[in-house]
Amino acid sequence: MSSNLHTAVTTKKLDMKPVPLLVLLISFKPKDAKTWEDGIQMISTSKEYWYNVCFGDEGYTLKNFYKEMSGGKFYFEPAKILGTDIPGVLEVTLDIPHPDRMTKDSPGKSHGNAFYCIAEALKKADPYIDFSHYDIDNGGYLSSDEFNVLLIHAGYDISGGKDTNEDLHWGVFANCGSLPESMDQDGVSGAHAPNLDGVKLCAFGKGCYTLVGEYRKTGGQFVPHTLGTIAHELGHSIGFHDVYDYDKKVVGWPLPYLFSLMGHGNYGNAEASNEVLKGTVPQHLDPFQKIRSGFIEPEIVNDDGEYVIHSISGENANVIRINTPDPKEYFLLENRQLAGFSKGLYRKRYVTNENGEQTEISENYEKGGVIIWHIDEDIFDKYSVIKRTNSSGFYDPEFECETTLRHDPGIVTLFKNGFDENGLLKNDGKFVLGYPEDPFFRGGDVFNSNVYISAATHTKSLNSFPNGISQDTYNLRIEFIEDNGDEIKIRVTQTK
Repeated sequence: MSSNLHTAVTTKKLDMKPVPLLVLLISFKPKDAKTWEDGIQMISTSKEYWYNVCFGDEGYTLKNFYKEMSGGKFYFEPAKILGTDIPGVLEVTLDIPHPDRMTKDSPGKSHGNAFYCIAEALKKADPYIDFSHYDIDNGGYLSSDEFNVLLIHAGYDISGGKDTNEDLHWGVFANCGSLPESMDQDGVSGAHAPNLDGVKLCAFGKGCYTLVGEYRKTGGQFVPHTLGTIAHELGHSIGFHDVYDYDKKVVGWPLPYLFSLMGHGNYGNAEASNEVLKGTVPQHLDPFQKIRSGFIEPEIVNDDGEYVIHSISGENANVIRINTPDPKEYFLLENRQLAGFSKGLYRKRYVTNENGEQTEISENYEKGGVIIWHIDEDIFDKYSVIKRTNSSGFYDPEFECETTLRHDPGIVTLFKNGFDENGLLKNDGKFVLGYPEDPFFRGGDVFNSNVYISAATHTKSLNSFPNGISQDTYNLRIEFIEDNGDEIKIRVTQTK
């Protein structure tokens, strides 16, 4: 789940309107090929399946997911395709081997092989779609604001492992990326952004592609790739950044885990105990990137007083922003009731059988509530472009992980329980790191910011303090005074 797009450092503001999406199903059948060993891999899912996953109006679909996150203002709509009975979905067959098979013969050219197959698939789609129609600004390129393409490669997705079966032999790794504008990648002829109908597609710095394998192994079974990964990777295409740990150098680093689409939220599931369904109910984006994208405007709190937080899955959804003495550090509060896509929230815990053997189980939370987020814009803006926004805090300008300079995550979820005295997530042997017993604040609870310390600097409440303010004097206190679920009233008090 990564991106090579190198988008702007900060999550960008989006136009709140539907964006056209082409779903391109790609089979591979080289000329004169006789068996799968020659690189044959054919699509076996239907166009109807992918239409329902991406554009369906009922249930947990890509369209409904982005509409829920944006209050109905933003979603992906079917691109116009000539001569199709299934809007937005097109199936093509390339007379070349699957890119995984090509790389077997030329392992040093994996990116070139992958990019060549993408370019060839787009060329194959050209007779059925007028790409110039989507060049709204007449810039000669299709940007992700104008047009998106989701490539479904026949075979399996390596994100679920490298196992094969009698039908699935070749794999790709789900990603969002872009193609070199003109120079062939790895010297592979044709491995660059194609110019079709007078516009360039997926060109580096201008646009991008989103790619997933047709099937993913989960719960010991191969199933058609679920919604979660598609929502996550398309999130990259429109500017969102990963907030999970790339480096894994600090055990218990305070990350959003399941509570952001760009963390582990793409694995949300309304039936947590069923591993096969993981990813069918992805979770909302973290509220910081949701605000920056324009999906929601925060209700800004500068003064002590009482405020109401509405469920993010409801019509009156809001996010409370509580400013602090540092204008770049603040707290965001959102009400996540177990409704809409938030039904997919779950926790993980360990159980021990009579033989003393420990296993891990997943179970949905019984009740939702408020999640509190600590945001540091300076950290996010400095490190997000190099995938260190929420990594384990080791930064080096040459993109290496090991260094003595530490930074906090730019986006931290302050769960109600589950933190230790070092600001790290507890490893108590009962609940899996990042999946606490109960992360939600509800009626009767009290949040004190000085209980939560920086995992990197060990300062209380904030990472930095303006002149005249110190960690010994500053404290944010939030009392949860009324709670009917969809509406939770709080009382905010700051001591500076």
